[in-house]
Amino acid sequence: MGSIRYETAYASAYLVEELKYSGGLAQMKHNGIDIVLFETPSGEAVSAHLIDSALPLYEIRNTLQDNAAKNRYTLYLLWADMMLPRHGERYVADDWMEALYTLYHDTIYAYEIIDGEPFIFPAYFRGVGLTREVEFGSTVPFRDLTCRKVRTHLAGLQGEWWVADFGGTRGTAHDPKTEARQMTELEGYYLLLGVKPGDSRDKIKKAYRLLARRYHPDLSQDADAHERMQRLNHAYDKLMEALGD
Repeated sequence: MGSIRYETAYASAYLVEELKYSGGLAQMKHNGIDIVLFETPSGEAVSAHLIDSALPLYEIRNTLQDNAAKNRYTLYLLWADMMLPRHGERYVADDWMEALYTLYHDTIYAYEIIDGEPFIFPAYFRGVGLTREVEFGSTVPFRDLTCRKVRTHLAGLQGEWWVADFGGTRGTAHDPKTEARQMTELEGYYLLLGVKPGDSRDKIKKAYRLLARRYHPDLSQDADAHERMQRLNHAYDKLMEALGD
C-alpha cells in the first residue's frame, strides 16, 4: 500500500462494501483507496476522501472547489485515532476542524479499526464557538447518504460547497440529541444504538459492538459507563427479542 496505512485501506474497502449493500453506490468510477469516486443511484458523483494525516484548511478548500468544478460532492472521513480529539474531550478546534464540522452540521465523519473490525461513525462537536465537547456516535446509516449544497461564512472557507454526508433529509447524522419527537419504547432502543427500524441484525450487532467497546466499564473512564452499558445491553436484548432472536 505504500504510504497508505492499513487502517485507511481497510476502512475504504468497508465503505465501498456498505455503500453497495445499502444501495448508495450505483457505479464505481475510481478506487484509489484513500480517494473513492462513485456515482449514486440518482446520478450524483461523490468523491470520498479518507484522511489519516495533516489536513490544512487551504487543502480542504481546494478539494471542495476542484470537486464542485467537476460536479462532484465531497465526503471527508478522518481516521479518528490520528486526526480527532478523544471521545468526551473538550477541545479548542483548529481552523480545518471548524471547517469540517461546519460543512457537516456540527459533525465530522470518522473511521477506526477496533480488534480488526472497521467502523465508520459520526463524531459530534457539541457546543458553540471554537471550544467543543466531542462525542463519538454509533455507526453511520449508509442508506442515508445524501448530497447537498452548504454555504459557509468562515475565514478561509466562504461560499457554497457541494458535500455528501450521512444525514439524510434532516442533515443531522442521526444524532439522538437532536431528534426530539415522541417515540415508542422500541424506537427508543433503536435510537440508543444508533440504528433504525428495518436495519439488518448484522448492522444492529455491529452498532452494539462498537458502543460496547466504547462504554464497557473495564475500558471506559466515564463516570456513567456502568449505567450506560446496562442501558445498551437492555436495548440490544429487546431489539434482538423483537427480531425473533
